[in-house]
Amino acid sequence: MDSTSQRIKNTQMNFIDYFLSKPSVYLLPGTWEKQPLIPHGHYLGLPPQGQLVAIILMLLTFVTGYGIYLAFGPAKENLTDPWDHDD
Repeated sequence: MDSTSQRIKNTQMNFIDYFLSKPSVYLLPGTWEKQPLIPHGHYLGLPPQGQLVAIILMLLTFVTGYGIYLAFGPAKENLTDPWDHDD
């Protein structure tokens, strides 16, 4: 074997040995220990008053949207005005 082919073979073996000798990630020390979380702030959520305000605003938005849908959407064909009937 000439020196070039020997070098290629050694390089291939070193490459294979390098990857085979590395332990898997789950075998590394510290992998299964509790790790510190990345800090994302410390928002604890809305207080009860804020939750109540948010629920009321969502209901108000839904009722308003539904009323607009009934007044101007496809359901408006079935609406009748009780004050426009002739007595």
